[in-house]
Amino acid sequence: MNVFARAIPARPLRKLVMESEYIIVGNVIKTDTLIGERGFYIYMAKIAIIEALQGNINKDTLEIEFHPNLFCPEGDRYIEKTHVLSFFDKNKESDKFYTHALSYGVKTLKKEEIEIYKQRISEIQQILKIPDIEKQRTETVEWLVECAENETTQWEGTFELYDQNFRSAISIEQKERLKKVLFNNNEFVDFKLVNILYKENKTQIDSLLLNRLKTLKEDYYWAADYFFEILKHKNTSKKMKNILEEYEKYRTTDDKKEKLKTVIDEFIQLVEQ
Repeated sequence: MNVFARAIPARPLRKLVMESEYIIVGNVIKTDTLIGERGFYIYMAKIAIIEALQGNINKDTLEIEFHPNLFCPEGDRYIEKTHVLSFFDKNKESDKFYTHALSYGVKTLKKEEIEIYKQRISEIQQILKIPDIEKQRTETVEWLVECAENETTQWEGTFELYDQNFRSAISIEQKERLKKVLFNNNEFVDFKLVNILYKENKTQIDSLLLNRLKTLKEDYYWAADYFFEILKHKNTSKKMKNILEEYEKYRTTDDKKEKLKTVIDEFIQLVEQ
């Protein structure tokens, strides 16, 4: 296996639409693993195009090389017999297609999820045509809130709403809608939403985070520091400082989960004093 690193900025949906030459809905018919000239693996996917959402493609199928062994971020990955929403570009010299922004540019989705993405893509394509910059920003913020309100596209919305350019334009009504998203999600805590809403909802969010921390699953003990960072203001004692230092010592050690559980419980006890 060949593994490489290539850091790139995160690419939420709006930026993918802005930057990609082509967007398609497709079905991955087949994937192949080949051996290149220098012994490296080459991964190829054959995709049947179901629908083109951006760019002119005069093909029923296309072949694309992908890179599943990249990390930071994760490389693009195509899986046989799955439906994908794919954002890609074309190399003008080689005439070959490649996924835009690696893992961000290919989304393996259920059919109903694809329909949600198609609607959001169509909307942002129209918003990006608005010539008035302020009106475009206002419409974009509403679009991002709508993305955040749907579980399928939640990250696409909250990631960019956290940006100060959009964050400063969120209305009171929109914040109330985002608050519902935060408090109604029983699967995970969206800490970008926490930071967007915290100032006006400090007591309620503290209570939410404390309750979620109490039921944090052991596979996520490494993420307790997100909770700690918000809640530590409730106890500023030396003992709290020691607990935080203890947590940092063990948080990335797989065989110390019992110790991490003890530290988390001690943190909760201090916060509740």
